[in-house]
Amino acid sequence: MHEFVAAECGIRQLHARYVDAIWRKDAAAVGNCFAEDGEWRVGGAVMRGREQVVAAMGNVFPRFTRILMTFRTPIVELGEGGTASARTYVTENSVYADGKPFAPIGIYFERFVCEAGVWRFKWRLFQTNYAGPPDLSGSFFEVPDYGAPPALPPLDEITIDRSGSGPKVPAQ
Repeated sequence: MHEFVAAECGIRQLHARYVDAIWRKDAAAVGNCFAEDGEWRVGGAVMRGREQVVAAMGNVFPRFTRILMTFRTPIVELGEGGTASARTYVTENSVYADGKPFAPIGIYFERFVCEAGVWRFKWRLFQTNYAGPPDLSGSFFEVPDYGAPPALPPLDEITIDRSGSGPKVPAQ
């Protein structure tokens, strides 16, 4: 039980570091939340490696005045050898640079690795369930149901940009 509690605490701290980095618009700190070879599938983009994450976030941040993410309690499944997976429900309260509010709701499917005592994202997929203003007058989307946790989508699952402002990944 101790191993599970330590992993869940470490994953919650990872989520907190990520939220803090997003709020402060610190692309390098967002990148540091990922394993060096981590993969992030969000907003129609697939970023492979920490460098692509940092570059993409550098392109995203200027489009927003502020982004506040709220993570719900992750449903964690321990793996072997310092790995874990989770399903985490997320809401976002954002304001575009032009003043337009945006408040998506979705699910992060995540795989983690513990490196030198620090949990990082190894693979994550964001599926948008709602995109629009905070009053929920926007669009709700049907997304695949992978079954109850710990079920996860396949590693090559597609990601769709429901906001029109997904990360732009620099060409390799």
